[in-house]
Amino acid sequence: MTNTEKFTFKPIAQMTGREMFCVARLRINTFVTEQKITVPELDDQDLDAIQVYLLNKEETAALAVCRIFPENGKWMLGRVAVAAAARGQKLGTKMMAQVDEYLRNQGANRLYCHAQWQAKPFYDFLGYKTKGEPFVEADIKHVMMYKDL
Repeated sequence: MTNTEKFTFKPIAQMTGREMFCVARLRINTFVTEQKITVPELDDQDLDAIQVYLLNKEETAALAVCRIFPENGKWMLGRVAVAAAARGQKLGTKMMAQVDEYLRNQGANRLYCHAQWQAKPFYDFLGYKTKGEPFVEADIKHVMMYKDL
């Protein structure tokens, strides 16, 4: 594990190769290998996003990741993943608390996400509200959710 569980917030242009490798590997392991999503995992949105991540002490693997980015005047959250070996340690909840604090410090007052239907209880627990009807994205049922910061 890590010593502090303080997440890093960086755009790709400021990340080291090792950091980007660890983040990309966790996202690919989660979304491509585990969930069998076949759309490209890395996309152009990553170039504008703030990557949020926690590496292990050795800096050989990411334990939890997500990305946040402005889109049409709104802050969006995406690619939320926790490494299989680190699940059950509340890293997702801790990461989201730090994301909320970061965005409040940026002057944001609301955060949106396209939540996978199976992850909706996690977002409900964090205080997110559903907006609209479920939809399919990358062959997976999703719902738009938001949280007032």
